[in-house]
Amino acid sequence: MRKIGLILVFFSLIYCSPKGPVTYSSPMVGKTKSDLIKEKGTAQKVKIFGSDEALIYVVREAYFGRIKEIKPETKPKQIVEIEHIYYVNSLGKIYKYQVWKKKIKPNQNKSAEKQ
Repeated sequence: MRKIGLILVFFSLIYCSPKGPVTYSSPMVGKTKSDLIKEKGTAQKVKIFGSDEALIYVVREAYFGRIKEIKPETKPKQIVEIEHIYYVNSLGKIYKYQVWKKKIKPNQNKSAEKQ
């Protein structure tokens, strides 16, 4: 009976975890779009939603696990693309900050490097 309870808790944690962007607090919330650009530079992606826009800064991280030396031919165990999303309203003020982590498949990584 106890095992069944642990299995149910495990599956509920997996299925209830967020599948998209997660909202966080940021010192940039409340500041202007120009303040953001001064601090972070130009965004890699911009999406427009009516009079609002989302400035997206993309970072890729590679995880190699426990190895003593990383050589150029060493392939990472996992690659994660992290999008830092800043939402700007029509007045030019940042009102929300979200982070979205996406796992990148090895064949997606090769096609992105060719571009």
